[in-house]
Amino acid sequence: MIRPLLCISLGAVLLAAPPVFAKETKLERDAKALHALAGGSTFCQPLEEAYDPEDAYKSWTFSFPASWLGDGEEEEVTLIRIWCMSGAYNVVHLYYTYTEYDGLAPLSFAVPSYKADYENDDALDGALTDLNVVGFESALRMINSEFDPETHTITARGLWRGIGDASDMGTWSFKNGAWALTHYEIDASYDGEINPKVVVDYPE
Repeated sequence: MIRPLLCISLGAVLLAAPPVFAKETKLERDAKALHALAGGSTFCQPLEEAYDPEDAYKSWTFSFPASWLGDGEEEEVTLIRIWCMSGAYNVVHLYYTYTEYDGLAPLSFAVPSYKADYENDDALDGALTDLNVVGFESALRMINSEFDPETHTITARGLWRGIGDASDMGTWSFKNGAWALTHYEIDASYDGEINPKVVVDYPE
């Protein structure tokens, strides 16, 4: 059955195939090329392997009042989300932003660095005795993330195991041209219950 398919003319193939590449903008091509570098070939999987082709690449363009422009002028920004990999219960994306002034760049997110203590030093079977934020880090990879175009916020929730009783969840809000961490919760107890502790909470 394979051999007859090879006899179809190239013209027929082009007529039958959906114009996927014709719809790809220069910004999308550039973002995918940057993603190949930022994501690397050892962690991120090829976009062709995305479990959902519609999730492989998404973008949103919106305007915001830029304080540095004055007189109520607005600047336009494009937020880009590109699929990186999928596991058993986590989906990983990387984000990028584009503005006319700054161009295209990877987006990194502030996340708390923390120390969790357990009874008998046993994270899986020991009860959580203490949880403290000891600093902040930057992260490129967002797990199970979504962007809300109405509120201009990104949320992400990483599941530490399938039942979801241990996880971390953050919210990043777009404020005056930058993404700021505004809320973060950590559930570091493997106790079968969803009982996170709020470690970052800044009012809007």
